[in-house]
Amino acid sequence: MLLKLVEYHWAEDIDDVLLLLGRLDVKTVPLAGGTHLLSLQDETIEAVVDLRDLGLAYISEDRQGLHIGAMTTLQQLADEPLLKEFASGLLARSALLSSSSHLIRNGATLGGTLGAGIAAQADLLTVLAALDAEVVVRSGSKTQLDLSGGTLQRPGLPLAGVIFKGKQERRIASTSLQLERRPSELIIEVIIPHPSVASGASFQRVARTPNDVALLNAAAIVETQNGLYSRVRLAFGGRGMEPVRMPVVERQLEGQPVIQPFNNTALIAALQAGMVNFRPASDLLVSGSYRRVSAMSVGYRALEEAMTIASWRSMLASEKGV
Repeated sequence: MLLKLVEYHWAEDIDDVLLLLGRLDVKTVPLAGGTHLLSLQDETIEAVVDLRDLGLAYISEDRQGLHIGAMTTLQQLADEPLLKEFASGLLARSALLSSSSHLIRNGATLGGTLGAGIAAQADLLTVLAALDAEVVVRSGSKTQLDLSGGTLQRPGLPLAGVIFKGKQERRIASTSLQLERRPSELIIEVIIPHPSVASGASFQRVARTPNDVALLNAAAIVETQNGLYSRVRLAFGGRGMEPVRMPVVERQLEGQPVIQPFNNTALIAALQAGMVNFRPASDLLVSGSYRRVSAMSVGYRALEEAMTIASWRSMLASEKGV
């Protein structure tokens, strides 16, 4: 509970939110779905800003990629028809698996999940890492100036205490958000680039029960072009674990010819060479050693399925002349 809370703001404009978050005298935090924030035992938080009326709950698509507003709930992600087709449905499926409670998914938002980081224990974070998702954040500032009365050629009235509002917007890779995001920055949306037509994706997880938090999960994206693996992404995550990309594994496979039929030996060799330095953290329910051993199997299944789908779609695209 927020025992020291003294201010509650219902904002209708993003600029107003940014000014409130930028205050130095009162610790102010954004209130999205509230599923994580209201469970905190943080007595330093004195004010919250409700974001429900900012119009940040949307899912759209353009040439740049997929745009998802920060106030979009996990249930909306799971139900959206567009996301059930995008990247083999990885976003919709991981949003559904991120919480077994329909009530929580209806409250938890994309921005709140990103802001909570590993505390959210969401499978969605691993998928965003594999999809090269970027998080758009915005910060605000205000400058107070005293304006002079002008000149003889251009006379005017002097004004004191004029406040200029400014804002700055930037993009941060989802894997770097916790390190790079400043406290006064508000998460606006997530942008995910389009995968190619000849692409495949897969999500695998290990948990005590199907509805439990994942002890380890893996997301894989594979794209092919001209008979080669042009883009490979593999990310691991899980309970109490920051999503981590596996760039060495990715480089082992990128540029290699697509093997038909599927060559298990080549994939195993790439995983063994690329995961030498993979050292996942231990948790109360799972050791780092168990995660490290399981990652070989989980990563293999994710890449194998993604490669199979990519090869199948590449053949279909060739037949259609795409």
